[in-house]
Amino acid sequence: MVCALGAAPVAQVSAAPTVDPEATVIQELIVSPHGGGPAWWRVSNGDSTVYILGVPGALPRGLKWDQTVLRRRLQGANELIGPPVVTAGIGDLFALLNARKHFRSKGPMEAGLPADLKARFQADRMSLNPDPRAYSGWTPLVAGLLMIQDFRKQARLDPFQPAAGVAALARGQGVRVVPAGAYRAVPLVRAAESGLAAAGPACLTDALDEIEAGAGQVRTAAEGWARGDVSAALAAQRGYEKCLNSLPDGADLASRAMADSATTITAALARPGHSVAVVNLRTLLAQGGVLQRLQARGFRVGSPDG
Repeated sequence: MVCALGAAPVAQVSAAPTVDPEATVIQELIVSPHGGGPAWWRVSNGDSTVYILGVPGALPRGLKWDQTVLRRRLQGANELIGPPVVTAGIGDLFALLNARKHFRSKGPMEAGLPADLKARFQADRMSLNPDPRAYSGWTPLVAGLLMIQDFRKQARLDPFQPAAGVAALARGQGVRVVPAGAYRAVPLVRAAESGLAAAGPACLTDALDEIEAGAGQVRTAAEGWARGDVSAALAAQRGYEKCLNSLPDGADLASRAMADSATTITAALARPGHSVAVVNLRTLLAQGGVLQRLQARGFRVGSPDG
């Protein structure tokens, strides 16, 4: 049984972003569910409650998890609050296509890498794509992200689960689904362009760290999440996410996602009854993350079991 979390220390939430805002997890906010299935959190305000399901960014295809509690909490819910989404309009597509040229390498990308990073890149790419030209035509930043994408495909990770499955279940029960925020794609791409030189090698290093940790650790983390072991779920390497947070404005975007999720949950708490929210585990539990922001607004945060 986990103790009540209402008295957990509340850090001052600064408007200024930090490097990788999701790096530090507040251990006092981790809960352990009594029954089977993933961990939940509860935020309450008088006669209003929001049940929060913390989720990983992806799950191995075919991984089964107990949805009994989810189905029960969706019954009669005012809404399901989903993660923020990235959108692109017709005009954005032309801008995105034009931006591709800025991510191309004029020669073999690895030629400009430090010797140790070059050796790791050459060894790891062969496990993902036997073509020696694969990834070499891009900058280190994009090469790393493409390698991560191929690694996660090889590990049979579904990037839309479990969040998309939860949304489909909610719609099937007649529950309205609303995202916590919506961000345009082009500004994110522009931010990546401006950080090519500075962030590229670091992003490639983060990607190789995740690849070299192997697919087994990804499945172990997902299985930990499915049985409610939050610490195990957070133990997997997070190369892709660390890379994104190292880009110019990346920390701002991560902090914005935390703020928007907290604001949307706050709005739900103004209505009687209950709602359900799906929030990335690190976005939820990070120092200055969603739960601490909700505590700072005076809401009581805890485990539904506590």
